[in-house]
Amino acid sequence: MATQNPIVNTLTNYVEQNSDELLVASVLGARSAQMFDLMTGLKGKAKLNYMETNPVLQNASDCGWSESGSTTFTQREIDPKYLKINMAFCDKKLLPTVHQHAVKVAAGIKTLPFEEEWTKSIADKVAAAIEHLIYFGNGQNDNEFDGLVTILEAASAVTTNVSAVSGTSAYAFLKDVAKAIPAQVKNPVILVSTSLYREYMQDLVSANLYHFDPADGGDGYMLPGTNIKVLGVEGLIPGATDENDYAIAGAIENFVYGVDLEGDSDTFDIWYSKDNKEFRLDCEFIAGTQVKFPAEVTVGKRARA
Repeated sequence: MATQNPIVNTLTNYVEQNSDELLVASVLGARSAQMFDLMTGLKGKAKLNYMETNPVLQNASDCGWSESGSTTFTQREIDPKYLKINMAFCDKKLLPTVHQHAVKVAAGIKTLPFEEEWTKSIADKVAAAIEHLIYFGNGQNDNEFDGLVTILEAASAVTTNVSAVSGTSAYAFLKDVAKAIPAQVKNPVILVSTSLYREYMQDLVSANLYHFDPADGGDGYMLPGTNIKVLGVEGLIPGATDENDYAIAGAIENFVYGVDLEGDSDTFDIWYSKDNKEFRLDCEFIAGTQVKFPAEVTVGKRARA
């Protein structure tokens, strides 16, 4: 029997003792958040300043000074959003269900027998939502920050684009993306959805180009004949209305994920509200993304059928 508030638990010490770990699991649990260049202490909009140098070798057989070379400073702005999860649940909703045994009141103290499982599930779901926003978030919505696709499509610097028609094999598509990566990009990777990654792996099997090495792991594999690793991420899985499969290529350190995690703006808390006769969960945090050098990113789009 379904309930409006399916899991309502006893208030134990679990969240109090593990609130920091649950917060970190929520905010940094996404795979992409763990891979990208992490910026902490973020309170709001912030300027990101990066330096590029271009020294020029010269003939030094003669005396004198001949200045050559350049130093360029690039400024990008990260615009994070202050996000939250507020949930309320009433343990009495469990009384007519098979979970009624979990509802206990001892000496007037409410208890939550499923608290650990429930809060871990919340942290996992928040991390999954963040993983999606990292790529497809649209800052025009007040509950989203701009993701990489939004940022790169709006970048003033020219980003290399690769287009493929529907029906193009994943392997052929990714080879074209790899060819378009600027030569100056060091140690590039290609980020794709896990569904496109699985298709790519099947293409390699069919072409007899797949020789599994357990050290490569299950979600990353080198593009044959290159030093470029293809990485499958959940965040790039397209929605039902999305027209393209995306491949984002560049140096992994070129992508920034910003959070606070240093102040009191981030919380993960659960309590019993005597006034409302219900348990309440509050998770609040700051998060955002940015690209340091958009011109060094290649965006591939393959039309979906």
